[in-house]
Amino acid sequence: MEKASAIILAGGKNSRIGRNKAFIRLPNGQTILQNSISILQNIFPEIIIVANRKEAYREFDVSVVEDLIKECGPLGGIFTGLCHSESQRNFVTACDMPFIRPALIRSLLAESGTYDVVIPEVDGEAEPLFGVYSKNSIPIIFEHLQKRNLKMREVLAKLKVRTVTTETIDRVDPRHLCFFNINTEEDLREAERLASGTGEED
Repeated sequence: MEKASAIILAGGKNSRIGRNKAFIRLPNGQTILQNSISILQNIFPEIIIVANRKEAYREFDVSVVEDLIKECGPLGGIFTGLCHSESQRNFVTACDMPFIRPALIRSLLAESGTYDVVIPEVDGEAEPLFGVYSKNSIPIIFEHLQKRNLKMREVLAKLKVRTVTTETIDRVDPRHLCFFNINTEEDLREAERLASGTGEED
């Protein structure tokens, strides 16, 4: 399989939970970010963290870059990661998703082919922060950033997108835990409850 890189988006404002979600500690003792890096290092030779401030992430032995265009949310983070990446294809995930699964990541990579973007779609809802993005998408993303049009749906409408259906996702992640993200203290308590039963997956 063609070389690919991983991009972790860690530039959010964390306004609802009031602390940096990347450093929330999971029951296994790791922070969410450490957990993600541990999983992704088994798949990708290059991992890039996109952050507002590099200083907070210097402890990690991966590439850390700051947003090239500030205050542009996840779209700006994806753009920055793609610009810095050494790979044509890049798996993108957010730093607040504690249950990412290697099997689903590999499924998305296998589907990428000539597509600009490959994303899961669960019950009609796209999951753009758990997908594979080609560097071919950079010009369209940049065009939207210049206009401050940050709506992912409108960006995706201009790209060649492959959606992976619920049926395919169910084979490797029947509870759809890959897409569980932590925004509030309630989410964190739910994640702690779920963590005991997720198990390991290749």
